[in-house]
Amino acid sequence: MLHLTDSELLELVKKGGESAFTILYNRYQPVMLTVARKKLLNHQEAEDIVQEIFTSFWQRRSHIPSGIPVKHYFLKAVHFQYAYKCRNNAVARKYEMHLWHTLQEECELHYLESKELGQQIHTAMQKISAPACRKIFELAYIEDKSCSEIATSLNICTQVVRNQTSRALKVLREELKLVV
Repeated sequence: MLHLTDSELLELVKKGGESAFTILYNRYQPVMLTVARKKLLNHQEAEDIVQEIFTSFWQRRSHIPSGIPVKHYFLKAVHFQYAYKCRNNAVARKYEMHLWHTLQEECELHYLESKELGQQIHTAMQKISAPACRKIFELAYIEDKSCSEIATSLNICTQVVRNQTSRALKVLREELKLVV
């Protein structure tokens, strides 16, 4: 069977001849792999493409026209698979770039919103008229200290801390009601 021409082997493959398919595979797989490897610069991807081509060839064997140059068919298939892979990679890269720019814009917007909100809170805190009230609020909410820690550090009772914090929050709510 090794002495058969490509056209004769193709006819046997079209009839389901597995041994004819194996001969074509052994005859053209090394050439196809070399061409694919030169295009892709990746041995594993080249092997995958060649396997996909032979799988497709076997599945579509009954639809392949008789008399086609088999070597040309396989090499053209390598070229088309390479082009398909490049096109898919280009689409994926384009999507990745779009996603990256979108995320970057969202981060910048979030940063600007946070910065602006921080400035508005700082401005609203300046509206707290009593310096002791402002100091207690800063200790509680900026420095994240508990009522008992604040009371101990300022040498006042915890109820005074709660009352001053409540007064400061009322001022801030009033000043920031349009923001939040």
